[in-house]
Amino acid sequence: MSPPQENKSKIILALDVNTIGRACELMDEVGVERIGVVKVGLELITAQIAGEVATCAIRRGFHVFWDGKPDDVPRTIGKAVKEAAARGVKFINVHANATVEGMMAAVANKGNAQILAVSALTSILTEEVEIEFGRSRKAQVLYYARTASYAGCDGLICSPEELQFLAKFYKRKENPEIQIERLIKVIPGTRSPGADHQDQKNVLTQEVAIANGADWLVIGSEINGAKNPAAAADALNVRIAKALEEKLKGAVAV
Repeated sequence: MSPPQENKSKIILALDVNTIGRACELMDEVGVERIGVVKVGLELITAQIAGEVATCAIRRGFHVFWDGKPDDVPRTIGKAVKEAAARGVKFINVHANATVEGMMAAVANKGNAQILAVSALTSILTEEVEIEFGRSRKAQVLYYARTASYAGCDGLICSPEELQFLAKFYKRKENPEIQIERLIKVIPGTRSPGADHQDQKNVLTQEVAIANGADWLVIGSEINGAKNPAAAADALNVRIAKALEEKLKGAVAV
């Protein structure tokens, strides 16, 4: 089995398909030289073929993000994460709503993988978060970021709209929240201008997400729904690379 290849792409390709054949076909169409990480989600997990897809991905040189989102008692979360980690994946996520103990169980069983805490889903309206938790969406994500950091998680999954808000806390002169800054920021819910938002409610462009501090962008339909997935990936990579360059220039200027 070949070791995963490394490239500069910041895209995690969501394999939102329901067969091994289509998943492998999509990976071959895009190519590991364009995108280095693929996401295996609940559709493939429920179909009981996620493990085979992950194996196919790793054989092709891709890293794998295991998107199971466990939200259960700590013992069950730990066992689920241990099973996923045994497959040699790069990222495994867990719901921050599972509490500090649940996230700690994930961290304790992660093996060589990195644990990403899922905050408020990008498909949930801001008002719905406020009704459920009694605080603003941004405040809830900040709380989840703090608890994820305390639990030892490696990263945070949030919408692109929360990134700039979080940065205010880890860039403070007094009591900067360094641990939140160190969390890898994995961002779903970005869209190119004019693209269909589908079920996403908290949407910004890929450029804005990068400017606000995104480390990785999870992208699915804009690539796997395109007539030419490779060309779509190329176009997104170019735009993201330009956004990263502009961000670096801004940092140097400061």
